[in-house]
Amino acid sequence: MLRSFSLLCLVFSVCLPSLSVCATAARGQEVLFEDRFEGALMPGWEWLRGNAPCRRFVNNSLEILTEPFSSSEARNALVRPLNFFRWQNGTAVGSYRIETECYFLEKPTARNQQCGVYWMQNDRVIFKLVFANVDGEMYVYPGKVPIETPGGRLRMTVVGRNVVAEFARLNETSFHRVYEGRINSSPNDRISLQCWGGKVEDSSNETKKGQWARFRYFRVEKLCE
Repeated sequence: MLRSFSLLCLVFSVCLPSLSVCATAARGQEVLFEDRFEGALMPGWEWLRGNAPCRRFVNNSLEILTEPFSSSEARNALVRPLNFFRWQNGTAVGSYRIETECYFLEKPTARNQQCGVYWMQNDRVIFKLVFANVDGEMYVYPGKVPIETPGGRLRMTVVGRNVVAEFARLNETSFHRVYEGRINSSPNDRISLQCWGGKVEDSSNETKKGQWARFRYFRVEKLCE
């Protein structure tokens, strides 16, 4: 699955100059949407293949059990439209940033077990920025960058059809770039928070703490022009 995604990244990758965007609130950052998962979801979310017993709100965060399914079958995939973007001729106008914090409660044990942000088109993933377990080690994809923590913060900066993907480890302030390229986006696309690939055979067993992923917040910002 991760090998296939590497090929997908190759298709979308191009040599681009660094994207010039404003990244500080003092220079005009505007929060368009934010959900801190304080006991309930903000309006606009939808569950794909919802499985209510395997999700919960705990300590101002959303926790989802990573059940043993692939991306196309992932349960409790949380999705919402990209209607906070301004679109023109099928392309996002302006500069935007999508950010979340997510991590596994304990180091995952199943190969390809992952959590993160997924860009969806016609209910198919065309780009993702995730923390994933591969052969017992944690990585950030795309880029297959090793990471010592079970997650952290993820953010995508979108300028037109160009996207920059970055991550920060837990308790780290600086972000690290792992990908810069293009994405064939459209106004009907959706953004999704997902986790999948766990080993749980009985998905109702909530005692398997290592199979749970926690999402602390989700935020979309418009950056200065």
